Amino acid sequence: MKVTMRMVRMKIFWSCCAATAGLCSISLAAGQGDEVVVIYNSRLPESKELALYYAQRREVPTNQVLGFALPTAEAITRAEFRDQLQKPLLKALVRQRLIRTQPEIIPATRDRTGDAFQKVIDARIRYATVCYGVPVKILNDPNLSEPGAEKVRVELRRNDAALDSELAALPLLLRNLPLTSPARNPVYGVTNAAMIHPTNGVLVVARLDGPSVEIARGLVDKAMEAETNGLWGRAYFDQRGLTNGNYKPGDDWIRGAAEMVRRLGFETVIDDKPDTFSAAFPMSQIAFYAGWYDGQFSGPFTVSKVEFM
Repeated sequence: MKVTMRMVRMKIFWSCCAATAGLCSISLAAGQGDEVVVIYNSRLPESKELALYYAQRREVPTNQVLGFALPTAEAITRAEFRDQLQKPLLKALVRQRLIRTQPEIIPATRDRTGDAFQKVIDARIRYATVCYGVPVKILNDPNLSEPGAEKVRVELRRNDAALDSELAALPLLLRNLPLTSPARNPVYGVTNAAMIHPTNGVLVVARLDGPSVEIARGLVDKAMEAETNGLWGRAYFDQRGLTNGNYKPGDDWIRGAAEMVRRLGFETVIDDKPDTFSAAFPMSQIAFYAGWYDGQFSGPFTVSKVEFM
């Protein structure tokens, strides 16, 4: 299952620098540590150390720092995710009364069979921070059979997913949500942040991760430093200069984000050529970056060191 916006996959990739990722995703819970659950891989000591460090700095209660014995590879099978993370996590959240559920029944109709599931009716947490060492993706299970899957477009008959996306949809998984094909985001278009809550089907997920645990740990420090002293650096936006077509809305989003950041006072660099920034472009002191994705690492991101603030 993949939670998407309007069930449409926009071919767009948003990326922020290390400090900005820490600031935007992790500081969402700043001052609200009791609303956070921290998830780490108990098979990796450095994963636990990072989780405890984050919890200490963000004042997350120790009983909300949860370790699970997971594979140490980047990918995890659907069965491993279900049995080693999804179900144990839900059980821990219920046991510690961090979420409360109640059974709900959908009566059968002439056209549809009935169903019974658990619904989240109360939650003391809103956020989940996933730490270095937890796999990042769930592999496709070709043997998974679900009713109605044959009605899904052939190219969408798959159940692989980003692990963080599945965790964000954790409350929905209690409702027996089909794993095959995309699923509608229940809070798409919501402007009241309080509505983005497990009782409405969504857990806000952030990830403390990177090429090394030291870099991941630095996200915490950089985020808190930016909260104290302000974020500085340059902003880079890589558009395609589109004036029509299906992808023009994506270009408009990037253009709008660039204007917003410029108004906030950041030196802003915009590239509106079809290709991404070239490898020779002097991209330095990056505070924000947003752009269309490429097939692989390209441009300034191919050099040995990229200067994220």
